[in-house]
Amino acid sequence: MLQQFFKYFKLSRTEQNGFFVLCTLILLLFSFPYMANFFNKTDYDSYTIQAFSLSEKAAIASSDHQRAESSMRMNTPTKDVHTEKSLFQFDPNTLDQKGWMKLGFTEKQVKVLLNFRDKGGKFYKKEDLAKIYSISLAEYKRLENFIAISPKFTQKQTQDRLENRASISNNDSGKKNLFITIDINTGDTTAFMILKGIGSTLSKRIVKYRESLGGFVSIEQIKEVYGLPSETFEAILPNLKISPQASVAKLDINQLDVKSLSQHPYISFKQATAIVNYRNQHGGFQNLGDLRKVILLDDDFLRKLAPYLTF
Repeated sequence: MLQQFFKYFKLSRTEQNGFFVLCTLILLLFSFPYMANFFNKTDYDSYTIQAFSLSEKAAIASSDHQRAESSMRMNTPTKDVHTEKSLFQFDPNTLDQKGWMKLGFTEKQVKVLLNFRDKGGKFYKKEDLAKIYSISLAEYKRLENFIAISPKFTQKQTQDRLENRASISNNDSGKKNLFITIDINTGDTTAFMILKGIGSTLSKRIVKYRESLGGFVSIEQIKEVYGLPSETFEAILPNLKISPQASVAKLDINQLDVKSLSQHPYISFKQATAIVNYRNQHGGFQNLGDLRKVILLDDDFLRKLAPYLTF
């Protein structure tokens, strides 16, 4: 069509090019205001004024507000009533089940605590509560400042220690008396140091091992103390005794986790894992016979651990 136009007016090639340039300039001139208006608009609302009616924009604003409120609710921590625990002064030797529950312990933990007391266990000092395997160190720290041991229990422990020391005397040559007797469940480090061949290090190891066990059930367990020579044990054996009423801290084999079980000297981490895995697959243990079904537990292991178990 343009070619016919050019032929009609008999325009040369130069005149045709000029015509194109002129048309281009005219188009640019008319489009300039629209281009300027486009680049000057930075407000988002200027693009949406024509796109949305007032009612539609109100609906959008309402939806945005609801999303903001929902987000705030999700980010606001809620109060967990189950984590609320009452703290008050208490004596672990006399506190009843309701009191333990009020402190925030579970029924399973309370069962272990009351079972320990029923078997004759006593709390002579605050730290004794931390020896109960169902109680974590964090729980003990939370209660530490609220524990109040009755004087009659601390006096009983003192009396036991004095009885251990009552027969201690030195002969003319200054040698240690060979006829003293020490209750291995109540003797302190000072009492053990009086024995021949037992120094500060070994006496501390004996007491520490007793605490990790939860108490001795046999004098023979003294031989298990790390670094204690067999000849030393034979030498002090006549000086050792254990009360027939001796009680130990019990392990609830159906409730404790792998970490808690493996803290006992007789249970390795691998054995604790095997116990918990078997329990999870087959249910709780009813007796020692059930524990024999766990592959990693042999008769010797069960014989040593049996006095410390509760089902």
